[in-house]
Amino acid sequence: MTIQFNDETFYDDFTFRNSERAIRRFPFPFHEDSYMYSVNLEPHLSLRPGSVYEKTFDVDEHYVSEMRDRARVLSDDPLRCQSLPHMTLAGWDLLELIMVEKAKDYPDLFELHRAGDRWHWINKPLGIEQKFTFLDETTLPCGPMEYITRQAQGDFALLDHRDDNLWMDAGMVTTQADWSLDFDIGMNFYEWHAPVPKAHELGVFQRALKFLLNLQQGAPVR
Repeated sequence: MTIQFNDETFYDDFTFRNSERAIRRFPFPFHEDSYMYSVNLEPHLSLRPGSVYEKTFDVDEHYVSEMRDRARVLSDDPLRCQSLPHMTLAGWDLLELIMVEKAKDYPDLFELHRAGDRWHWINKPLGIEQKFTFLDETTLPCGPMEYITRQAQGDFALLDHRDDNLWMDAGMVTTQADWSLDFDIGMNFYEWHAPVPKAHELGVFQRALKFLLNLQQGAPVR
């Protein structure tokens, strides 16, 4: 494999560490000494080789340990992953996107073989090999969103668009700070951002929602 994965923990003895390469490629977000809330969005375009923005979904040296830690967290608190019934199809959309992009961007780590609705997924770093029928939940060990986000770094929120708003109706959230998926599940965009100070008065969330509602399929942003 082209990536050397760390064997580390994120609790108790906390052996997490960054290599020099990981530090160099970290996308430090602060350009000044002071900070204020803003709508900080840009097209998700591939940048220079080795950048965290080069691939659709970045896989780094922490991948295996982070996925192991996610499984530990979910074992202790399964409500950190939830999907309301009407979001199952969106979960399949996410599964397809992640599998297709990872197999394309990291062919030495991930493989996806498709013959109609019969799919064969291979995740070499995690030692996973799964044959399943696309859109048939009974052929996976859990729902599609949970299945694939147990194999993808970062937290995920799947939003439903209705009533000119976005609703957090599904998510995999195991590394958050100061908020709870179990509390926010089913809330709209303004409701789950309600505790954030100052940003409402500044119109940050009104502008962000307007931008998000105008996103086009096939034109991702970050």
